Amino acid sequence: MKILVFPRDNSNPYQHLLYGEMQRLGARVTYVGRLTPSHTLNLLLLPLELVARRVTGGRLVHLHWVFAFFLPGSGRFPVLRRLAQAWFAVWLCTIRMLGVRLVWTAHNTLPHGPVFADDLSARRALVEASDLVIAHSQAALEELKTLGAVPVRSAVIQHGPLAPTTTPAASLRTPGTGDGPRRFVFFGKVRDYKGVEELLAAFSAVPDELAAHLTVAGECDNPQLRKRLDALARRGGRRIVLRLEQVSEEEVTPLLAAADAVVMPYRRITTSGSAMLALAHGRPVIIPDLASLADLPKQAVVRYDGTVPALSAALVRVARADATTLAMMSAAARAYSENITWQDIAARTMSEMISLFDDAPRADTPDKRAHRSVK
Repeated sequence: MKILVFPRDNSNPYQHLLYGEMQRLGARVTYVGRLTPSHTLNLLLLPLELVARRVTGGRLVHLHWVFAFFLPGSGRFPVLRRLAQAWFAVWLCTIRMLGVRLVWTAHNTLPHGPVFADDLSARRALVEASDLVIAHSQAALEELKTLGAVPVRSAVIQHGPLAPTTTPAASLRTPGTGDGPRRFVFFGKVRDYKGVEELLAAFSAVPDELAAHLTVAGECDNPQLRKRLDALARRGGRRIVLRLEQVSEEEVTPLLAAADAVVMPYRRITTSGSAMLALAHGRPVIIPDLASLADLPKQAVVRYDGTVPALSAALVRVARADATTLAMMSAAARAYSENITWQDIAARTMSEMISLFDDAPRADTPDKRAHRSVK
């Protein structure tokens, strides 16, 4: 099977891990929308590129995100968002006219930032045009339903583990061991919806006599948000360190290994690759009690009700936890990650894609424990 993928996100390991295994199963993967160095020109060429790819055997498009349809300057000129949405509709129509199957993986039920003039109607159009929608949880499909976007066919395939790349998780420092304060880490791109402002406010409310330290590490490209975070961090004094910059791949494991817990105070989320990364590193995770995160193992997470006081209480609870408790949470996190493999995820994804073609046999899935289908 020849799979046309759009867009490519080099900063996210998801595609590399998924397609690496799918290629071992015989898939031929081609990223589209990369013909020239110009983002805008590549967008304009997308329909023509689809025609050419169809002639050479491409029968299925796998869409991950719509951010690539964003046109530079849209923030200043709203008309560009309308143009982007119209071009997105043309692209969807081209796929249908060519008889190409469209599979969308719903990493996010709605874009985290505005892409089109009406992101909700664009999302409904995408779901209507899709032959298959893949979600990472049943909650994501339920959320799409509340938006008025009900897929004709869907499958729930869990997000895979993002394991340490250089050091086995079992050999990393066990949370709760060693001298010094309890160390909390937020890791990932810093955006409004991730709730870092609430995290800083909650951490500032942790009693000073409780030995605790917080590091926020990740790129923040919003100047206003950076300014607000700087002000909040100053209130926390030396107990808070802001690293509002891109964290290299080589730094990720040392950063997480130094943490006793990873905090993810999302205001809203559909899928969290960062949570899978933390769990694969054997780190306990503090998360809000959101339906989209309900599948994470209760033995490895501390949930709170989404409010700042509750988050502060969760931080205090982990800071006061003994080493044995944190070690047990760490073991549960690793066990959860080790029970999910990219080989199984790739096999299930291939099976669902192949089943879209009446003349093709359905592939077998070697392990269904990590997956659940909804059709």
